[in-house]
Amino acid sequence: MIMKASQVDEKIKKVYSLYHKAHDAFVDTWLEVILFTPRWWLGLGLSVIPWILWVKLHNQQIRGDLIRAGFFMAIIALILDSIGLQFGLWLYPYNVFPFITAYLPWDLSLLPISIMFMIEIFPNRHPFIKGIIYGTLAAFIGEPIAIWLDLYEPLYWKSIYSFPIYILLFLLCNQIAKSKIYTVNTKK
Repeated sequence: MIMKASQVDEKIKKVYSLYHKAHDAFVDTWLEVILFTPRWWLGLGLSVIPWILWVKLHNQQIRGDLIRAGFFMAIIALILDSIGLQFGLWLYPYNVFPFITAYLPWDLSLLPISIMFMIEIFPNRHPFIKGIIYGTLAAFIGEPIAIWLDLYEPLYWKSIYSFPIYILLFLLCNQIAKSKIYTVNTKK
């Protein structure tokens, strides 16, 4: 059955209306039970403190390369996190902000910062070895700690699924950081 455009519009409007009502209920719940709790403060700290540490500790000579890789990681993490949340694979009980369903400390701070540090340390090690180390740390240490702290609840997901994804993301970010295609040649 082919629907007319007006019927499609009406169905979509109904779905968005339901989504809007659900989001309003989520914001109300967030304001009542999450905002200013210890886990909320932890999330806020996890959003800010890693960036402060990175600014103080990173090699400033390769800042642009690291930032490029970190921003790529943040964008991909937000996209993948949104997909996983939409499919109901996991949830975050203590979001820092109610308007973005992804866990911002993980996607915009911990993952990008950790990948930038991992790219920077042991620069001569093979990227695949570093990727395996990164995947192991993120999937089998980071995720279980987040579960233990009740910041992340996998519903239909296991850390072993994350492991190869983290390896691949490290390799992509490492390639972006090491790539000089964006570097402007100012020498004549």
